Amino acid sequence: MKISIIGTGMIATEVITLLKTEVKGIEITSIFSHSNQERVEFLAKMNHIDRIYTNYDQLLKEDKADFVYIALVNSAHYEFTRKALEAGRNVIVEKPFTLTVTEAEELAAMARERKLYLFEAISPLHTPNFHMVKDSLKRIGPIHFVQCNFSQYSSKYDRYLQGDIAPVFYPALGGGALNDLNVYNINVVIGLFGQPTSTEYFANRGHNGIDTSGVMVLSYPTLTATCTAAKDSSSPSFILIQGEKGWIHIPTPANEFGSVEMMIQEKLTSYRRNAYESRLAHEFIDFKDVWEKKDYKQMEAWLDRSVEVMRVLR
Repeated sequence: MKISIIGTGMIATEVITLLKTEVKGIEITSIFSHSNQERVEFLAKMNHIDRIYTNYDQLLKEDKADFVYIALVNSAHYEFTRKALEAGRNVIVEKPFTLTVTEAEELAAMARERKLYLFEAISPLHTPNFHMVKDSLKRIGPIHFVQCNFSQYSSKYDRYLQGDIAPVFYPALGGGALNDLNVYNINVVIGLFGQPTSTEYFANRGHNGIDTSGVMVLSYPTLTATCTAAKDSSSPSFILIQGEKGWIHIPTPANEFGSVEMMIQEKLTSYRRNAYESRLAHEFIDFKDVWEKKDYKQMEAWLDRSVEVMRVLR
């Protein structure tokens, strides 16, 4: 599978390293940046990427990649994905999928109409640890309470307090704790339990209105899930699923889903099923396998979940 990297930020750099080391069978054909010329040239040279583009339309016309991987600021996800689909390109787009439900529904419809593959990069849902937890829910059920906490003090928060506002704290660019961190918690809950019957978001707002931290409550007929995320403070991050017959504890942030502890019938067992060091490896392997096998139904199932999550976020 051939892929073009759209962006030069932290997550794009992490994916480039991943595809050059742990994940085999995915070739990077080019890299795009419309503003940071020095950075894009450095990444291309360090990773032996032959082609650099500064014009996105030109890339979509010329490059022979099977997929474009969009790792830009959140507010650019919709436009860059739409242009790629219009050009007949398959897309992997970073979370959050879009900033509005209307945008999400439009992109999903475009992909289906054109029979193109459109993946949202939500790493925990592709890990063996996640699948094991999902398969184990009946063993501890009925389940009544889920707690998720993904809190880490942002390296850009002190600057924000001084008025130097990075994109992650800029409302118009889709910043905030909900879009950056809590989106992982919410994806995990919906991935395990489906669409909630109701939701409510309680946010702590910064000086420009951005949610620097907050709690999303997802209600189900017999289950309540609380999803907490913070960029203005830190705490141990975890997921805890409580059932009448036991509990399941993930003692890592939701984006890692790195290990699992299960207490069933008063017996505690620990698991580490993920096969790769990088938290991103399993999702890219899944994308490659689904595309190569032409498993369009699986792609549609993941796409439906992305739209469902957007309905909760918005």
